[in-house]
Amino acid sequence: KFGLTLDMAHWLGLWVVVVVATVVDSFTPKDSAHCVAWGPTAGSPIRAEASHGSDSETPPTLCRPARPENRYTATAGVHPSGAVCKVGATGCATEVIGEASVHLDFGTVEISSDGTKLCVPIAAGGDPVRATKGGFPGTPDFLYVNVDSTCDVWWREVSADVIPPIPELVLIFGTSPEGHKLGLCRTFGDDPDVDDATRVVGTLATEGPDFGKCFITRADGSTAVIDGGLFHVLQGRAAEPSCENDPKYQAELSAGITERVEAYLTKEDRTLIAKVSGAPFDDLFAEARGLGSCILKQVLSNARFVPHELNIKGLHLLRCVLAERMQEHRVARLGYDQHPDYVTWKRDGLLVKNWDDMTDSDLHALLQMVAGEKTTSIPLPPYKWVPRSVTVLPTRDPQNNMHVDTFSHIVKVWIFEKGVTMEQGPLNYFKGSNRNTEGKLQWMYRYGYPPATEALVEPSFRLLGCLDAVDAAPQYVAAALSERVSLLPLDGSNATLVIADTSGLHARGVGVPGHTRNSLRLAGDTDGGLKRLNPFRAIPP
Repeated sequence: KFGLTLDMAHWLGLWVVVVVATVVDSFTPKDSAHCVAWGPTAGSPIRAEASHGSDSETPPTLCRPARPENRYTATAGVHPSGAVCKVGATGCATEVIGEASVHLDFGTVEISSDGTKLCVPIAAGGDPVRATKGGFPGTPDFLYVNVDSTCDVWWREVSADVIPPIPELVLIFGTSPEGHKLGLCRTFGDDPDVDDATRVVGTLATEGPDFGKCFITRADGSTAVIDGGLFHVLQGRAAEPSCENDPKYQAELSAGITERVEAYLTKEDRTLIAKVSGAPFDDLFAEARGLGSCILKQVLSNARFVPHELNIKGLHLLRCVLAERMQEHRVARLGYDQHPDYVTWKRDGLLVKNWDDMTDSDLHALLQMVAGEKTTSIPLPPYKWVPRSVTVLPTRDPQNNMHVDTFSHIVKVWIFEKGVTMEQGPLNYFKGSNRNTEGKLQWMYRYGYPPATEALVEPSFRLLGCLDAVDAAPQYVAAALSERVSLLPLDGSNATLVIADTSGLHARGVGVPGHTRNSLRLAGDTDGGLKRLNPFRAIPP
């Protein structure tokens, strides 16, 4: 049915998100472009997470030629031999990496044979000799990367088959000829088969047909594509910019949250939020409506967590429950609540189907139902699948920790062929954790309670990531650990379709080191299933 084998490399997808000024569907990166600048002197090395691989090696120093004419650009190319060259050089052809991407014009600082420091383009693999032979030599006239003192910039480690990592923090440095955003990636430097056991900086496609791929050039001129994580991405967290309250915009946002709460939150919802927070719901609602435009626009956005003192009275809970109720109304408005799998989906947050018995039309109808959308974010058949592999590592994978991706409904999709076993670390899911039960709200309330240190570090809440949250909801936590299910292929099925709402608790199972779990994921820029939309977007009448 797929026409594909499952012995290919891993897959990574990056999504991008914005704290929007109005309640809209689109996602763009946070405003962190100022976090990285270029100067004549080297700044402090950019730190890297190092739970995978050794961190004893000096991190690569990023650079950029000072003169535009010395910069590698999308109009540069390669010789048939693979050497980088300038346009017009003999045998030079336009270089496109992947289907539609190009390398960024950045480089790394390397030392030539005579001891000169050169900025060698990442497209040349950091090799001054190769770059020179290709007609695009490294230049001694370059600028060093410098990190703004108001920002935290680091190389974020991405586990295998993580779609996405921390989307709103990925630094965007350019675009492909088709306008798709590009970032930087870096290999771990510990696998001779991938990067010759040397850390290599490459170009990361964050959108479009090459979504989630890290393109690198090794020092010998050969190229590689790492498709599925197990590399670093360059991320930045900027200090919150000053924001001036806009009274007119505040009135618009206040009316928006008032309309939504009054239309979709039930009496029982309000009572439950008040019970968990210990504060009267009317007090929470009144203060939420009175928030300034700077905060209120975040409240009505897709931001995974909004730090604020009003979380003491249950602001985060209000966002969670309101998003859930609006999703239910979206589904019902289009009649998708009549789909035969809807009751199971709403109850469990999980569907497991025999793919052998399904068609693309069946899947299309399923995706419409779980999304509550007829066309928005719904890919059209025929569906293309890409193989993804996750090898169990000797060290613990961060994805082994039970967690929620965000506070609101998210859809991810897998196909598992027969042969997946417990030794390979199958997907784990706690059925029903997609719903905002009293236990889940107790856990999230304490997790987001000011100062919410753990939530600020990792807004995808970890089940055991906050001791106060564990203490506040011991029965819920115990049930999640004891009742989670391991999703193995259905008996007698050649391929099993799994659709999960990953706002529910899930994890990668702990397997036996060296074993590999193979799966298929929907191809393209799909966030691992369906593109994520703002949960507070308006519901048409």
